Amino acid sequence: MSKQFIKRIVYPVFKSRPDFLIIGAQKAGTTSLYRYLSQHPQIRENNTWKEIHYFDKPENYHQGFGWYLGHFPAKLSKGNKLTCDATPSYLYYKHVPQLIKQDLGSIKMIAVLRNPTDRAYSAWQMHKNFSMASYEGLKKIADERSFSEAIDQELSSDFNSTEDLYNYIDRGKYVNQLKNYYRYFREKDILVLNINSFSTDLEYVLNRVCDFLNIENFSSKKIQNLSKQKHNAGNYKNNKTKADQEKLDFLKEYFAPFNESLYQLLGKRYNW
Repeated sequence: MSKQFIKRIVYPVFKSRPDFLIIGAQKAGTTSLYRYLSQHPQIRENNTWKEIHYFDKPENYHQGFGWYLGHFPAKLSKGNKLTCDATPSYLYYKHVPQLIKQDLGSIKMIAVLRNPTDRAYSAWQMHKNFSMASYEGLKKIADERSFSEAIDQELSSDFNSTEDLYNYIDRGKYVNQLKNYYRYFREKDILVLNINSFSTDLEYVLNRVCDFLNIENFSSKKIQNLSKQKHNAGNYKNNKTKADQEKLDFLKEYFAPFNESLYQLLGKRYNW
């Protein structure tokens, strides 16, 4: 049998589907959440990697649903455990929720949010540092601009967000992204978390996730061990310039109305 036949016909029969999704946001602690949950006895990691990028990248989606299922364990080996696809850009792209609904139906999802100003700067630092990466694929998406230049270009009248790889500002307008998801899914099926709770009360936030997924809570001892772990923490030099700070101050004001709308949508305040 050809590989294409196996993926298209056989995989849907014996491969498991994801039981839940971690949909975003980028640079908001999704790697930490995935690594924490993968250590839960009722959750199993994917066969390949955390971020599958099936629904957001056309080149992957066009390979078909069987290709997607190939990233998950067989139903027999998975047993009663849960698996997930943790791709943080799913939250951002407008076309994704419709595809998720079409292919996976009603499914539980988790969105981790971060102060959009801090998120923008962290994302820029990440892409800036890609220029020093050994992997050529990362070098190709490195951002050589200063933070100030990147923000100014995104705010310019001729900026086209659909053609931009970075979208430092637009990715932080969470209210628009969640409203887009609520067109296709019930609000109760999307758990929205604030990354700050990871450091202030990890036990509380992980218990919320476990309750949401209908699995047992982590033990207090396990929570203590998890709290000592760091995952995908940006190792960036603290060389924030005066121009950077000025842009950060500007973005705090810029995001204020979007954040206020988000608070009203969620019925909670994050004080960003």
